[in-house]
Amino acid sequence: MPDVLANVDVVVVERSREQQRESGTPFFLSLAREECIALDAATELMRQYGQKLFSELWTAPRVWIMFEKNPDLLSNVADVPGDPNVRDWVLETLRLVEDPVQPASFDPTSIPAYTKDGFERVQRLKLTADEAQFASQFNGARSVQQIAKNLRLDLKSAQQLLFRFLALEIVECWPGSTAAKPERQTFFQRLRRSRHRDR
Repeated sequence: MPDVLANVDVVVVERSREQQRESGTPFFLSLAREECIALDAATELMRQYGQKLFSELWTAPRVWIMFEKNPDLLSNVADVPGDPNVRDWVLETLRLVEDPVQPASFDPTSIPAYTKDGFERVQRLKLTADEAQFASQFNGARSVQQIAKNLRLDLKSAQQLLFRFLALEIVECWPGSTAAKPERQTFFQRLRRSRHRDR
């Protein structure tokens, strides 16, 4: 239980919880409306608890999330400021995932490459310095292992960062064996190429 609720009457707390079950009005918002806690504190607690809940869903096996548009609930929380960018909120939830579950087939030699819309998506996010550096390494040729080495990250940290970009569908990973490898050239092909450069 948050410290801010230490001095709130237990009956009021239970009534607010019941109201949340019935109408969907957030528990902390009900307490703020009864002037048991400040609205700013209620808003911050709703954000923190909501992000914590969603961070647990990212790693749960086979979770289906369905959202229901509820006009009554929306009008009931109109006085609560929301996050202006849902993608940033989602990224915040991903940062809370402590031990992301990687697929059993995850290979550190796999190569992250931007998805069709991934580069545009990453430009619109508020990235941390570590995330921005990690994203700057995606070129379709570097493996996760190589990126970790370039940034002096341990492999676990690199996997945590990669998990966020995969979850947001910014990148997808290709097996390291499918990376384009330079063609072997014969001596004469190399010689001809060097003569063309000299001209």
